[in-house]
Amino acid sequence: MFIDKKKKRALSVGSEMSIATRTVLAEGITIKDGNLYGLSSITISGVFFGDIDIEGALIITESGNLKGEAKADEAHIYGTLEGSITTRGNVHIYSGSRVISDISSLSLIIEEDAVFKGQCNTGTMQSSNILSIAPATILSQQEAADNELAMGSQPQKDT
Repeated sequence: MFIDKKKKRALSVGSEMSIATRTVLAEGITIKDGNLYGLSSITISGVFFGDIDIEGALIITESGNLKGEAKADEAHIYGTLEGSITTRGNVHIYSGSRVISDISSLSLIIEEDAVFKGQCNTGTMQSSNILSIAPATILSQQEAADNELAMGSQPQKDT
């Protein structure tokens, strides 16, 4: 567990993970054109340009910035993410964060005052709860009223 000194809140991800099983990219450190693969969690407090593919949690702190594609078991975003993220678990976007990303995850939580711009796909693809919506035409109130009037004024056919 990490403590966010600005807001005095715990940054927790899986109580079974210890600090020894995490990689930390410290504030003030920048990695450009990097690709990171691993079997543990990572906490990003600096800037990372590149792709991340880990079996563990991805934590982006308030000072952290990730630009690239990320794959992880779960993600906790307090800072900035630009790119795409795929998780086997949950994505949590905390208040004050900025996420410009397409997200694919089991579930997505977005707190108030967080910025999210992108598309999201949640749940499992095996789910039968997939909803398909056909394209719709959006009409102004006047066009809708004109359509109702036109339909009401058409002669009815006897069957």
